[in-house]
Amino acid sequence: MAVGDIKVKAREALKRKQYELSTEMSQEYLGLQPDDEEAMSIFFQAARKLRETRGKSLFGGMLSKVSAGASKDPRKRMASCLRALAKNPEDKSACMTLGQACLDANAFGSAVVAFQQAAEGEEKDPEPYKRLGEALGRRGRLPEALDALSRAIQIAPRDQEAIKLRKNLAAEGALKVAGYETAQSSRDLIKDKDVARQLESEQRLQMTPEHAASELEQVQERLAENPGDMKLLLRAGDLLLQQGQREAALTSFEKALAQDRGNFDLSVRVGDLKLQPLKEAAARAREAARQAPGDAALQAAAAQAMKPLIEASLVEYGRRVKEHPLDLTEHFRLGQWLLQAERVDEALAEFQQTVRDPNLKVRSLRFQAKCFESKGILNLAAKKLEEAAQSFPGLNTPAAKEVHYDLADLLARMDRGPEARDIFERIVEEDASYRDVLQRLSDLSSTA
Repeated sequence: MAVGDIKVKAREALKRKQYELSTEMSQEYLGLQPDDEEAMSIFFQAARKLRETRGKSLFGGMLSKVSAGASKDPRKRMASCLRALAKNPEDKSACMTLGQACLDANAFGSAVVAFQQAAEGEEKDPEPYKRLGEALGRRGRLPEALDALSRAIQIAPRDQEAIKLRKNLAAEGALKVAGYETAQSSRDLIKDKDVARQLESEQRLQMTPEHAASELEQVQERLAENPGDMKLLLRAGDLLLQQGQREAALTSFEKALAQDRGNFDLSVRVGDLKLQPLKEAAARAREAARQAPGDAALQAAAAQAMKPLIEASLVEYGRRVKEHPLDLTEHFRLGQWLLQAERVDEALAEFQQTVRDPNLKVRSLRFQAKCFESKGILNLAAKKLEEAAQSFPGLNTPAAKEVHYDLADLLARMDRGPEARDIFERIVEEDASYRDVLQRLSDLSSTA
């Protein structure tokens, strides 16, 4: 699947009101293509709709402020902010942190959307408008940038930074309009226009297939002359990726990484691209097995397809954790793959770390429960699920129902029928159509 297809799926999920899926797909896409205004807009639309159905989060903004600042890598800060904003998209502080991370990553279009969200309805703080003006200016949208900075000055007439930014942008706009006046000849004008077109092209990540093919040809010609040009290698990789040429893109990114081994962000992109075909093969095998549950050969093929993916994922996420030991998200992912590999004790150690992250707490507790259950320590497994269930005072969200269902199921298997029945009754009162909850309640009631 080409990277662009992920954005299409996010857009379609939003239209179908599958808001959680849309936010997840948007985050995945922005992890690969960070500078995309439409994708960032889709993310915020889906997150706001999801917020309406789930209610307010207690931890969204707090996480963005803490974990986003813990990494020097702007793309990792972006990912951290997006995870927090998926729960609390109206958190102004998280939007501002996201916008700054986007600016640091040269993802100016995405920064525009983030700062627009922060500035929405703001009447007292000029900061969101200043940063929005800066992002729009770096995007080349000077009239809009000037409007944003004017709004900042309206709020704070003595804000010297806003005044200076507006003055500089106004001067830049005047130079662009009157650029012909400084040209010495028609050749200068032609050269300036060519350079301008080249710069504009290099700043665009999304374009028509025809434009992408044309630019790719130009980039490859320049690479033939300068094969070690880091910027050209990265741009070639982006363009190849947009066209679905994953292997060629991977080669280009690997050449760039060979020149900058300390570039963790780039190493993650390379790692993700290497894992992607293994994930797709495993997904196809699992789907075939799901369609034919009685076919032993297909079931065996699905299990076999998982083996190379598990091995490669352990290597990749083990590397990331080693290089960034404070990144709890990478620890969480490593824990998942360790559990897949049935290395339960190691997986449990990872989840006992990641539970400190409010955004990972519930999932970490559930995985701890899986670890304890696989070791036959059911009392501790139930304790972890009970702790996870405490994060959901109501049962009006899919996540809440799932956690409570898992807890009731485990309690029933532990011969703690009355406790399980109470939980199943709560789920039925909220959503009688959820899974087989009516049947489970009936079974427990008949044996009471």
